Amino acid sequence: MTAIDFSAVPSGVTVNEERIQYLSDRATETATAFSRKIEKLQAQVANARDAYSREAQDFVRGTPVEDRATILAASRRSAANKAANMYRQLLASSAEERAAMLTGLKTYADEAAALSSLYASPVSMLGRIALGDPKRTQYQLQLEGAGPVELETTARAAIMTNDLVLAAAIVTVVDRRPKERRPFSVAALAERMLGDVWGRMHAKLEGVQLAYRSAAEANREFERAKASPLSKIALALSRQAIAEAAGDDDEEAVA
Repeated sequence: MTAIDFSAVPSGVTVNEERIQYLSDRATETATAFSRKIEKLQAQVANARDAYSREAQDFVRGTPVEDRATILAASRRSAANKAANMYRQLLASSAEERAAMLTGLKTYADEAAALSSLYASPVSMLGRIALGDPKRTQYQLQLEGAGPVELETTARAAIMTNDLVLAAAIVTVVDRRPKERRPFSVAALAERMLGDVWGRMHAKLEGVQLAYRSAAEANREFERAKASPLSKIALALSRQAIAEAAGDDDEEAVA
């Protein structure tokens, strides 16, 4: 048996679709602001580097031809030093704001990861429907001794009437039976009942986590004084995560 570290499971977490939408909205807002902040800082560094380089070239043009090689090398070093100093100033002045944004994103991502463990599949999601509800309990008691035909008929009725409580009871009853005695796949029933809803929720939770990882990678690249392809990819992934996480749900929320 695999040991479970229950001490790592957060407490006081609201578990419903409204909370997932809240995390998605906040992560979208924060990740968008962070992406813009990094791009702005990178643009400032690049513009300063270009400006200092132009200044160095303009200065060299006014010097004697025979001295230009030496003066050009010195001017380039001076321009590089000025650009490096500006970068360090931007790094320091933006540190607190960047850290606050990343902390907020990590908080959202950690909660999203915890919720993902509860909504690992449509089956686990359906299994949470109406827990402790007397109606579900009554359904389960009535179906305990049901045969394959009765269970299949009842499952069809649950689908046709969109009765999530009945479907949850059926899944519990069937799942408790040995695999060779199960009349149908509980995964198939759960997918039919909640597949679309689960897919949207899963995409949002993944989007929140990806937004944090992408922002953290973009921040590391900025702190390394690099506008590398990896940083650009990280920002692109962040935008993709934002787009996925920002979709509004039209379906009824599922607790």
